[in-house]
Amino acid sequence: MKIERGYTLGIGGIVLPLPCFFPSISCIKTNLPPIEYLRLITAIKYPAFLISAYDIYHASIEGQSEINNLLNSAVKNNQVVLLDSGNYESYWKNDKTWVVQNFIEVCSKVSFHIAFCFDNQNPSDTIEKIAEDVVQTVLRDQESVLTGTIVPIVHGRRELLPKASYQVAEQLRPILLAVPERALGEGIFERAETVYKIRSALNDLDYYCPLHLLGTGNPLSILIYAACGADSFDGLEWCQTSVDYSSGRLFHFHHWDFFSDQADLSHYDLPYNQTVLVHNLLFYRRWLEEVSTALKEEGIENLITLYLSDRVVEQLRFRIQEVF
Repeated sequence: MKIERGYTLGIGGIVLPLPCFFPSISCIKTNLPPIEYLRLITAIKYPAFLISAYDIYHASIEGQSEINNLLNSAVKNNQVVLLDSGNYESYWKNDKTWVVQNFIEVCSKVSFHIAFCFDNQNPSDTIEKIAEDVVQTVLRDQESVLTGTIVPIVHGRRELLPKASYQVAEQLRPILLAVPERALGEGIFERAETVYKIRSALNDLDYYCPLHLLGTGNPLSILIYAACGADSFDGLEWCQTSVDYSSGRLFHFHHWDFFSDQADLSHYDLPYNQTVLVHNLLFYRRWLEEVSTALKEEGIENLITLYLSDRVVEQLRFRIQEVF
């Protein structure tokens, strides 16, 4: 790699290896209630996960009590808890009643390490105004939160993201800065270019600011973006699909039968759905370790060739010569 990067993220006394993946828990486009996913993730002690403030807020009284207990347990077990603003769920549910006060209420009641700010998804059209809005939003939310750290999400046109991200990080010095994958461009190569440009901008800071991509759960996308400078990811693919260990590709959830011999699940006595989820989570742990090793040993191009093709590496070399 020709770009500088970090390999650990320190959060509340926990050292999380980079790159890392936060399996997302949400009520949107998933098969089970959020509480079922939380039970599983805390039971197997997956190193980090994301949960939506929206789902916590709308849980029953009994559900909120169990969620609190599970999140307390996760924090005690050094699982990094990342709280999402809930704007993803409110968007898909067309719920105009979801406001920042609801988000702050959740933040004040549950245990977590870091939380994304209550982001403005209709950003301004200049770098300076985008940065000013994000900074003010993070400071507002952090002032209302007694525990946990609020981190920024930067929205905007792809050509504005590198400089806007730099300005936000320069003023806030966050432990993590996030941008949505969908804002990076139209295709994987264009998006990879944007990731590199954001990483290059952030590397002009006097400290290393990890870059998080929102909504990136495809293993092959993670591979490409990590090569270009992204550090952490979240996504729902882990609970929507089943993954083939040998190719890194995702298949229909009920195609897990094709891959049931790829992980040793003999000591798990779980229903079918939960068994598939454990299969996937074990893959993501292994996958991020494999990507991290390739980055450290400068073998990322070989890994991309192995799981994709020489043509993909050639396209990346053409577009991002500074890296490949």
